[in-house]
Amino acid sequence: MYCRVATIAALLALPLAAEPVEVGKFSAKIVPERITVLTLPERGTVTDLVDASGRIEAGTIVAILNKQRTAEEREDMELQIARERINKRDEVQKLRTQRRKVKFYNSLTEDERRFNTDFTADDTPTSTSLQDIDERIHLLERELQTMERRKRNEFDQKHDPLTLRMPFTGRLQYNITLPEDITKPFEHSENIRSFATACDDSAFYITISISDSNLSLLKESNFSTTVSIPGGHKLRGTYSHRRVERANNGSDMLVYFFRLPAEDHETAYNMLGSNTTAILSYDSDAAVLRVRKMELLTHPGAADSESWEELIAITHPGYSIMLIGQRELILTKTAQ
Repeated sequence: MYCRVATIAALLALPLAAEPVEVGKFSAKIVPERITVLTLPERGTVTDLVDASGRIEAGTIVAILNKQRTAEEREDMELQIARERINKRDEVQKLRTQRRKVKFYNSLTEDERRFNTDFTADDTPTSTSLQDIDERIHLLERELQTMERRKRNEFDQKHDPLTLRMPFTGRLQYNITLPEDITKPFEHSENIRSFATACDDSAFYITISISDSNLSLLKESNFSTTVSIPGGHKLRGTYSHRRVERANNGSDMLVYFFRLPAEDHETAYNMLGSNTTAILSYDSDAAVLRVRKMELLTHPGAADSESWEELIAITHPGYSIMLIGQRELILTKTAQ
């Protein structure tokens, strides 16, 4: 009996092979580096649609809403600014004329001032008259600058959202049915919250959520993942980063991102928005033992064990479980 148990234990403990250990299957998604939804903030006429058949550079105009109305309102604004500029200039010119008169009056002698008709006894210039006039001129000039800047800022804040631009270089997908000829204007009478989706295709990732704290404590860079697609091809992702994200139910989840190689970007782009299944693998760089679950269950002590930990304590004393994979357990020596 002792020989049989010893033989089984010897078979159970295998050296770490070159290929990673399969941890399990997880729900996964394919996501790009960045993704942004472009919206039309109001109803109206849409023009200047960009051709979304290829990559689009950052800053490119995607669409313009109510272009004609914006042009008319811009013209009205420029007329208002021009009218106000003329009024202010007229006021400044009057003040400068007044300044010349005051300066001339101040240059006269007391006898000469008696014959000056520019001023009455009630409005005779004082020692501060020139300074007062200069301050009024400066104030009018500042008011004109402020008025122009305010009107242009208000115009931009109102109309800039009507011009949709590509936020970054990448791909674009329209989320509405477009007219056959996109060069012609078309009316949109609904509040379109999702007009188009911009995708930064500089990188794509397989993402999975890991809630098991035993996995999240392992070295992240040793994880990798694969997604099988039709035709026998597999998308293979290498670990990039992880971050905490908010789930739809409001809870936090730890999401791992695995970068895909450039040759798979086109396939990944076509898979955006779809749900898939990924196989998560782990490649340990420590001295470990791999133990097959099926063979471990044939051990006589399996019947009396309520957990893998209890069974490992019987079959492999001095070892603890580092990772529970799909088919295997990964063991490390217990710290003394």
